[in-house]
Amino acid sequence: MLLFVAATCTAGLNAQTLSVPMLVELEQAKRGNPLAGYVALVELEQQYLQSSQFAGIYPQVRLMAEEFLGIPDAGMRAMHTIAQLRQTFPPGETPLPPGYAGEDALRVIEREAARTQIVIYGEEHHLPQTRSLYEPMLRMLWRLGYRYLAAETFTDSVALPGFKVPTFTSGVYLRDPVYANAIRTAVDLGYSLIAYEETGSAPSGDHSFRDRRQAENIHARVLAKDPRAKVLVLAGRGHASEVTAPDDWTPMASVLKRISGIDPFTIFGVRMGERLTREEEDPMYRYATANGLVSQPTIFVDSAARRTLGDDSFDAFVFWPRTRIVDGRPDWLETVLRRKRVPIPGKLTMGQGIRLVQAFRTGEPDRAIPVDQILITDTRVPGVLMLPRGSYRIRAIDTGSVIAESQIDVKWR
Repeated sequence: MLLFVAATCTAGLNAQTLSVPMLVELEQAKRGNPLAGYVALVELEQQYLQSSQFAGIYPQVRLMAEEFLGIPDAGMRAMHTIAQLRQTFPPGETPLPPGYAGEDALRVIEREAARTQIVIYGEEHHLPQTRSLYEPMLRMLWRLGYRYLAAETFTDSVALPGFKVPTFTSGVYLRDPVYANAIRTAVDLGYSLIAYEETGSAPSGDHSFRDRRQAENIHARVLAKDPRAKVLVLAGRGHASEVTAPDDWTPMASVLKRISGIDPFTIFGVRMGERLTREEEDPMYRYATANGLVSQPTIFVDSAARRTLGDDSFDAFVFWPRTRIVDGRPDWLETVLRRKRVPIPGKLTMGQGIRLVQAFRTGEPDRAIPVDQILITDTRVPGVLMLPRGSYRIRAIDTGSVIAESQIDVKWR
């Protein structure tokens, strides 16, 4: 989950008194305007960076806000800037092990998911690309009989009767429109949504408490009630690991495997992707992309040994194609999620000043997380929305009001 600094929040924002970065303009965000908080964070950047209390958390909060607002390089800047996330590797390239060939990641997941009851996917919270498989994976797993979706980010509100669409309070990472729309897909299909995060305080010295309780929550809320249930579990980073760490940390997936007696198929979507600099990229990823082996989300498979390429912790690594930015948007929104490039209606770009253009399904409230949104800082280069087929209410907002609204129907030929 997001690194967080507890503090007393104040209503005012000035040079002497700062609110917790996550809580800036909170009420505006709850009503559907995340732009107000982002602009305030930018304006107060120097104060936050000079604050002994908030200097460490501020970059993560700002960069995550930029991811959610559709700025395409925000995630890689986060991986580069935040010390806890930055990794470097030796120079050069490492060839793939002999016998391994690339396959469509979804096809591999489908084949392996049919052999188990539990699929566990480890995402990178700062890289929306690692969530781009969620929508097609949910559809594919539904056909295999998977009926439960458990996610680390869910708050208990997702399990309430009548839940239809994520809002600001449904879970921090659901504020990413890519993730939110995957949950729309899950609801449309009929998945039961399972919140499994542990909010209790860990006993002193018990650094596995949170992961152990996460696994116990999944087991109690799904498998203990329905022993034949098939469940997709979405987790952050190493929580998806099947093995105990060298410091005796027992990740959630390792505990769930033990208490359920089920060997899950574990997928790690974090390591084999591009970064801001070459030194931050895994040498095997450098090799695979330099040699044209990754044209789509790919899992490498040794078909003779019936083994997917992973390590002791994860059954399979997903290798991500390098991203091309087209009209200010990452190409995987089109190539993986099959979204259509939709010009922003002219009346939403009139005038001057920073604004946010949001696309909601027709009938959804302003407080819903949009299907897509894009930050506009120069109305001469408005960019495009990336939308799946459907009917949408589009609006442009500034920090305090709605500038204009429009209606769009997106159809595929």
